[in-house]
Amino acid sequence: MEAVIDDLAARGMTPMVVAVERRVLGLIAVMDQIRPVAAQMARELREEGVDLVVILSGDSQRVVSAVGEQVGADQAIGGLMPEGKLEAIADLQARGYTVAMVGDGVNDTPALAVANVGVAMGAAGSAVALETADIALMVDDLLKLPQAIRLAKRTRRVMVQNMWVAFLTVAVLLAGVFGGTVTMALGMAVHEASVLVVILNAMRLLRNRPTDRAQNRNLDGCEHTDVGLQRVHQL
Repeated sequence: MEAVIDDLAARGMTPMVVAVERRVLGLIAVMDQIRPVAAQMARELREEGVDLVVILSGDSQRVVSAVGEQVGADQAIGGLMPEGKLEAIADLQARGYTVAMVGDGVNDTPALAVANVGVAMGAAGSAVALETADIALMVDDLLKLPQAIRLAKRTRRVMVQNMWVAFLTVAVLLAGVFGGTVTMALGMAVHEASVLVVILNAMRLLRNRPTDRAQNRNLDGCEHTDVGLQRVHQL
């Protein structure tokens, strides 16, 4: 019986022994269905600069290890209570990591609170998790996580570009004023033109990148099954 239990756990299943008066009648094995895009999510996170992908779960270590191998996680830790997840994140932070925690349940709330960035899966997440997290992904789609990172990077680039436009415009206008070459009308015209440039540049964020559009098309025919084992930490 122990050999069968170990074999089922190694294959990613959670075995449950059925017994009556200490007499074993059989085994029932259940298994979380891994989402088709889970491995793709891990790959895209690494492409976006995430160096460490970790799964934290309350399930048995053998089951979590099997799931971690299938999705390509760098580390898979099982048998954790809520305080265990909290300690795991605190340990990563103590080692100098910036951690992003993704969760959807009440058990994930302490970890979401202590992480540098808490991300709640809004479609399937509990109300407490949504309130605690810094970011709520309102679509139950794992690929939205790397997409959110891409959007954040694009937003930061646009902000830096707009700041440079503003600073250069002010510098040019001030130089022109002190040099006597910029009139009030010309200064207002240049200033309003720079504001328009900043607005148009920011509006570029409304466009989806080609990679994001392709991913959205690929997801149209995918079946999204609730997993509850994906816990991602951003280095």
